[in-house]
Amino acid sequence: MALVDADSRFLYVDIGAKGRCSDGGVFQDCTLRDALEKGKLGLPEPAPLPNDDQPVPYSIVADDAFPMRSWLMKPYPHRQMTRQQRIFNYRLSRARRVVENAFGILAHR
Repeated sequence: MALVDADSRFLYVDIGAKGRCSDGGVFQDCTLRDALEKGKLGLPEPAPLPNDDQPVPYSIVADDAFPMRSWLMKPYPHRQMTRQQRIFNYRLSRARRVVENAFGILAHR
């Protein structure tokens, strides 16, 4: 289990789970989830995106194995999606590529 920022830097790593455990199960038992749920992680305050003045909260991008939380973005289920939901899922999958690339860089080293 790892948390990676937008610059492919590993911010959190948990290597204590067995390989057969699901991502959601590992997350359920890790200290990262506990810190996020209790508000002890020290996430920055919501800030506006470029060229906007509306503050947007920081979020973690995850796959559908993770539980729904206000600070976690996961894809919509693939049943009867609207066009907007399909677009959201596509853009979310592009954001998740940063994580995949970070693991690729690490494996290459």
